[in-house]
Amino acid sequence: MTIVYTRLRTFYGWRIVSATFVLAAFGWGMGFYGPPVFLSVLRETRGWPLAFISASVTGHFLIGAVTSANLPAVYRRLGAATATKAGALCLAAGILGWANAEATWQLLVAGVFSGAGWGAMSAAAVNAIVSPWFVRSRPAALAVAYNGGSIGGVIFSPLWVGSIRLLGFSHAAAVISLVMLLTVWLLADRLISRTPQQMGLNPDGDGPTTSATYVIYPGAKPLPGPLLWRNRRFVTLSAGMALGLLRRSA
Repeated sequence: MTIVYTRLRTFYGWRIVSATFVLAAFGWGMGFYGPPVFLSVLRETRGWPLAFISASVTGHFLIGAVTSANLPAVYRRLGAATATKAGALCLAAGILGWANAEATWQLLVAGVFSGAGWGAMSAAAVNAIVSPWFVRSRPAALAVAYNGGSIGGVIFSPLWVGSIRLLGFSHAAAVISLVMLLTVWLLADRLISRTPQQMGLNPDGDGPTTSATYVIYPGAKPLPGPLLWRNRRFVTLSAGMALGLLRRSA
């Protein structure tokens, strides 16, 4: 028990989990829990049609979904750290666009940037950053990292409401976006930029004698691009989850 505890305490992968936890808190807090608050504020302060603001919020989430789907290609081209910084910049620009929009069409532009930033800091990003560091402990590591999204909702929902009431939408967006950018930039440079290969580490902190003991399911095979949508198990699972979410929202 002492040996296991020491390895978990010192293995660098758990620092990555902590960094990703914070990244998820900002990503969900600003990109997922923020838009419903923005919708209400814009409706009250601008008097714009609720249907148009709602459509802009929908566009934000659609852009986020497209970004998440293409995130692996972005990571291969830019690397995790640069992609994370780019996502934070897009999210900050989009949030500032929402806060300072003076015409309805500007919401659509802001939604493109905020949606791209949300997609680059959402579940796909958490999985891509954490997974290289773990195999056996991957479920536990991802569970901890994903909890950052829940904490983001607990913190940012009242934070947005209180800060907008105190500072106004524009100033609140500027302050929160600046804090997010500084934090994510620091995490990307200090932690996310490193890989197990660069540090000479094996997944889960194992030594070289145990690194070859992992067993991959014999039937597992990569399904890139369109091949994934030809997989019956993936399609039926996705359809079931989508129907469940649709039923819940209705």
